[in-house]
Amino acid sequence: MKNKLNDTSDDLNISTSNEKKTFDNKEIEKLFEEVSLDDQVNINNSGFFEKIKYWFLKFNNSRVDFLNKAPLVSYSIKRILYAILTLYIAISVIFVLLRLVTPDSTFIMDIDLERAGINYGSEEYWNLLNIRKSMLGVDGPLISQIFSYLSNITPLWRSNVILNPRVVFEYGEFTITGDETRMFMYLGVIFGQDTGFPRGYLVQEAFRGAIPVSFMIGGLGVLISYVLGVPLGILSAKNKEKWQDNTINGVSLILLAIPAIVIIKLLYEFSIYFLGAGALWDGASSSTFTRMFPVIGIVLLIMPMIIVNTRRFVVDEMTADYTKFALSKGLSGKYVFFVHVFRNAGVRLVRDIPIMFIITLFGSSILVEQHWTIPGMSQFILSGVRDKDTFLVLGYIYLSASAGILSTLAGDLALAVLDPRVKLTSK
Repeated sequence: MKNKLNDTSDDLNISTSNEKKTFDNKEIEKLFEEVSLDDQVNINNSGFFEKIKYWFLKFNNSRVDFLNKAPLVSYSIKRILYAILTLYIAISVIFVLLRLVTPDSTFIMDIDLERAGINYGSEEYWNLLNIRKSMLGVDGPLISQIFSYLSNITPLWRSNVILNPRVVFEYGEFTITGDETRMFMYLGVIFGQDTGFPRGYLVQEAFRGAIPVSFMIGGLGVLISYVLGVPLGILSAKNKEKWQDNTINGVSLILLAIPAIVIIKLLYEFSIYFLGAGALWDGASSSTFTRMFPVIGIVLLIMPMIIVNTRRFVVDEMTADYTKFALSKGLSGKYVFFVHVFRNAGVRLVRDIPIMFIITLFGSSILVEQHWTIPGMSQFILSGVRDKDTFLVLGYIYLSASAGILSTLAGDLALAVLDPRVKLTSK
């Protein structure tokens, strides 16, 4: 009986196994029918986009890790990138506005058309105008002019430029001649007349001679302002709400409230009519005594701001909880002030030095240089606006804004170096 049951079970197992094999074969045949080479080709094509997606995600993860490990560096980089983007947008807008208000006669005002035998509106006139615009880099569609100028001022690649361009009339046609060269940064050429430079003169070459003069006056003014302003601000803070504080802070606020042009005008008149100083920076009446007053003018404009900021920073640190805790532990007032209060307040002051210098060089110095006829940077922005000299105005804006971006970076680095609480990278 048992043998019969075993034989029966074996037969069932064999039949089941055969049925399973038959089922597996059918499934395999079905899979072969469903899978095609077209699907495999589609998978291979999508693999390229998957790789791009993978590398993009990997780059984004690396960026996030860098931002987390170096918060101050990433913050500075973002600020600089946003500043550069804003600068390029501002330059584009100003470029359009200047081009819209600049008449065509500006480009050929130095040519006597009547003597040259050229009538207004004639073919020769338009040929001359077009060749002049081409020489100055303001020909073609406006959008192409903007992109061309932005490309020229970006110091990442070289641009082909023509130095000392000249318009030559030969064989009935106007042509441009000059020395062709390649430059990493090209700010354009001057086509106005008030600057005293010849038409077609490079903007950066004109700036090269004026920057040292403005740098000397502005740098000396900032140095004296900090040497005098910081001690006065500390004295005002340590004697808060006393007569010393009321006098120093009151005079500083009054100077800040008076318009800058009024201060410089009064100083200029006072130095000439009451002190006997000269009226010009260069000239027969020029002397060291005369050149001292433009520096004094810059000091009067920026030192009150330094005094007020120093007082505010020192008062903030003196009223902080850690200062009260240090004094309660028995530490001397001098030790707490010089080791803790002045150190922490000084970090905030040092960070503002580069920015203050740039503001002085391209802002406060304009009034001073104009009154004493100083051959600095202010002559270009004023004469450029008056002459509607596109590249001169844009060059001044580009240079001042670039200096501001670098000063911001220098301030952030100074903060990281001097303040132990701030690190470039996190542990």
